[in-house]
Amino acid sequence: MAYNKKAQDKYRGKSINIAICYRPTDINDGKRLKAYLKHTGQSANSYIKSLIKADLDAKGILYPIED
Repeated sequence: MAYNKKAQDKYRGKSINIAICYRPTDINDGKRLKAYLKHTGQSANSYIKSLIKADLDAKGILYPIED
C-alpha cells in the first residue's frame, strides 16, 4: 500500500495527542518508567492510556456526549 499524504493528514486530524516530558528535576521517575516498560514489554502509549482510563473510571468521569 502506498503512502497517501491526504489520508494521513485526515487521520491525524481525528487524533488527540498528549505528551509527557520528564525534566532534570524528575528524571529518575522517567528512567524508572522506561525500565518498567522495558521489563513488561509495554509501549508507553498503551501503559499511559490504561492508567488514565482507570483513573477517570475510578473518579466516575463520564464519556462526553458526541454531537
